[in-house]
Amino acid sequence: MSDNTTHTSAPLVSVIVPVYMVERYIVQCAESLFRQDYPNVELIFVDNNTPDRSIELLEELLNDKYPQCKEYTRIVKQQKLGLGYAREAGLRVAGGEYIIHVDSDDWVEPNFISAMTAKAIETNADIVYCKYYKEYDGGKPAKVSKEPDMTGCTDAEFVYAIHNSILQAYNWNKLERRSLYGDIDKFIIPITNMNEDIVFQSQIAYGAKVIVHLPEPLYHYRRRRKGAITKTSWRGRRMNSAQGMLYFYRQLPKRDSVLEYCEQDVVMRMAWYALSTFHFSFLHNNPDVMKYLLEMQYVKGRRVPISKQRIMKGYCTIYKWLHPQAK
Repeated sequence: MSDNTTHTSAPLVSVIVPVYMVERYIVQCAESLFRQDYPNVELIFVDNNTPDRSIELLEELLNDKYPQCKEYTRIVKQQKLGLGYAREAGLRVAGGEYIIHVDSDDWVEPNFISAMTAKAIETNADIVYCKYYKEYDGGKPAKVSKEPDMTGCTDAEFVYAIHNSILQAYNWNKLERRSLYGDIDKFIIPITNMNEDIVFQSQIAYGAKVIVHLPEPLYHYRRRRKGAITKTSWRGRRMNSAQGMLYFYRQLPKRDSVLEYCEQDVVMRMAWYALSTFHFSFLHNNPDVMKYLLEMQYVKGRRVPISKQRIMKGYCTIYKWLHPQAK
């Protein structure tokens, strides 16, 4: 890491790293951050109540190999489990003009922060997002992502792209101006780990005036690992997503077309996840969701196609006919 004291003009970048059950990977992740060539950074590792030796290994690395990094490295304790709560804890202590999230089982290129920040300064961007390497266990060659270049798009177009899977909502390949988060007490924190990035990015991107793509792959995303969230069962992941999206739907302010677009997407997705996994009670216990589906017009070009929208609306129609007393 460059000497911070000689580059006071460089904007401070806060890097937030949630830590949970990553003792096999934390050293590689931390070393890639300690070796960054950017001169003004604060590294915030959030101990998400991890039961393994992840934090111990991180502290050993700092003490034995990178003592010079201690002055700008913090380890924050967070009792609530979950990526969303861990990111929130990091945000509450972050002092940077820009925020970057890094997952603790991944790693980054030495110029990850400097390249992203340089592009943000050059273009006065609120969001800079880069390509990334998809890394696989077992010796399978890494692949470079195919992130589309949406430089110059509006915030609404960016949000639409995220909700239609045109652009991945990942938190970790984006440098974002801290002001986009607004008042963290009013920020909607995802309550589940599945699709938590969609909850974050829907709110952060809304309000961004300048969005820039960086075609250089700078982040290494570990696609498969034992114990990862994405390795849980298909049904479990879908219902975890449905619960998280239901919470997001409940919290979304109903005020404009962009957030209404998010609302339609999360309602359709959580309803389809429930139906496709035969968790019919999820819908029965949320009659406002069923009412929304019944009143919603079919919408083309969404992640949930019209064929599935018809199935959902048909199910809700039959249920209402069979249970006229239901609210």
